[in-house]
Order: sequence, then structure tokens, then C-alpha cells
Amino acid sequence: MPTDPFIVFAPDVPEEEGHYPSPFNKERLGFFRDIGRALGTVNIGVGLDRLPPGECSSFTHAHSHEEELVWVLEGECNVRLIEPDKEPREVPLRAGHVVNFVAGTRIAHCFVNRGSRDCITLTIGERKRGVDTAFYAEDKAYDAFFKATHPARYWSPS
Repeated sequence: MPTDPFIVFAPDVPEEEGHYPSPFNKERLGFFRDIGRALGTVNIGVGLDRLPPGECSSFTHAHSHEEELVWVLEGECNVRLIEPDKEPREVPLRAGHVVNFVAGTRIAHCFVNRGSRDCITLTIGERKRGVDTAFYAEDKAYDAFFKATHPARYWSPS
């Protein structure tokens, strides 16, 4: 077995349940293996996500400076999109679909499992702490909380 710190076996990386701080912690966020941290990545994040039926990946959000790519590896889910000046919509995805969110587009997004079995995705994104800002397009209470508690990381949606 490899012992180099830059090689990991993904199933050995601990799976953690996603959550927001109270009082927003009632939202079920699926499970996440932080492959990037286990590998010691510096500029990119890599996560293996397991989204059980009825759960979502996060609140709908958009990043100012961090590009994100999500590859559906197993199962099915919907990507929920909120684009400027458009009605929210969901696009059904299945294994093999890859979605990219270019930084700065203001396209808020999350993944929702409306199916009957787990959906597994691989998420790859930039890490630009101190530069990147975000907003939460649909979840107004959390958006206000985030703005109040992380003003330097808040991206005004207007």
C-alpha cells in the first residue's frame, strides 16, 4: 500500500455529515469526504459527496472568485439553479453528467436528491480564502446570518 502523503484511498477518508450552525442545522446536507484536505491540497478542494434521497448539498449559493465543478458519479439528482433575472429551476442529472460553475456569474446553485437512492458526486473547486465571497440566493435568513457573521466573506447579490 502507498504511504506517500499525496496518495489516499478515498474510502479511508472519514465521511462527515454536512451541517450549518444552529438554528440552520435542521437542513440535511448529505455526507462529505474531504479528499483534498486528506491529500494536503493547497489551491483546490476535492470532495466526494454522498447525497441520500430527500437531501441537498447546501443552501443555494454563488461564489465571486471560486470556480466549482461537480461530476455525478452514481445515481441521479437535480441541480437547482437561480440565475440573475430568471425563475429558479432544476435540471435533472444522472451518472456521467458534469456541471461547472464559473466564478463571478452570480448563478446560485445546489444539488438536490429527489430520487430513491443515494447520489454520489465528485466536487472540485478552487480555494481562494481572503478573496472569495459568497451569497445565498434563496435562503434569506441564512444569507442575513452569513452577512452579519462573515462580512468580509459576503458578496452582495445586487
